[in-house]
Amino acid sequence: MTSGRILRRMSPERTPDYRGEGDVRPPNPPWVELVARTPDRGYLSIYLSDDLSALAVRAVTRPHDNKSDPNLETATYGLFSTCERQMRAGVVHSGRRYLFFVTSRRGRRVLTGHYRIAWYCDGVLSSSGVDYALAADRLRFIHPPVPLDELPDGLREHATRRFRAFLRVGADQTQQLLRLLEDRPDRMGDYLTEIDRLERFNRYHTGFRCWQRTEPFSWQAARDYLRPDPSRQWSASETVSNQSPTGRWHCQACGQTIRNDALLKACPACNALGSLRPITST
Repeated sequence: MTSGRILRRMSPERTPDYRGEGDVRPPNPPWVELVARTPDRGYLSIYLSDDLSALAVRAVTRPHDNKSDPNLETATYGLFSTCERQMRAGVVHSGRRYLFFVTSRRGRRVLTGHYRIAWYCDGVLSSSGVDYALAADRLRFIHPPVPLDELPDGLREHATRRFRAFLRVGADQTQQLLRLLEDRPDRMGDYLTEIDRLERFNRYHTGFRCWQRTEPFSWQAARDYLRPDPSRQWSASETVSNQSPTGRWHCQACGQTIRNDALLKACPACNALGSLRPITST
């Protein structure tokens, strides 16, 4: 896989090609092979999708809250963002290697795709608690998505129960979800094209694709995230807060004030990792 493109296909799912662009791609260090539980199990994982797109891509144009996950460009989750640390830890600790992605479209929750997680590594925030980045060896996204309330009996009752961010799925449910996705055409190329279009739309109107970034997400961009400066990480005694009551953050490296709804792993102003702290009062 080069930046934002998948080169190799393994039917019936997309399989990333991690060759080239240096040695930070899995299976190279710092990535560790996931010990997967058998039979396969996973999670339903909620993400915000973009209202400006007919495709259920992540919310690229969300003001002050551009989303980077699921990061289809690198087939990773939690590498660039702070989303769902508890779920990512569950993947590593319990070997639940499938993430089935769910979002809301026109008031209904829908199933859009999946990752098969094959590798993990410590993330930027790991110095102050569990923070794993995940990488997939197979992924598949479809269009149109499948409404959860139209899933087969048994699976439907489980998937439509109330849950906020993620929900465990058992072995039989995992196989049902895989079959549903494999029976539909793979639209990964369309998803990648649409993410690029929306980020270029952002840049035209704001000057930046995402988080004051002018370049797309790629394995080149991932290098610093995988080789952070330890002096700029959170200390073990600090509690990592993913939210700021003011929506603003102070960068301990460059002193800038950053506006964003959620904690970012990198300061958009200076690219320092693990340097943002919430500003609690105006």
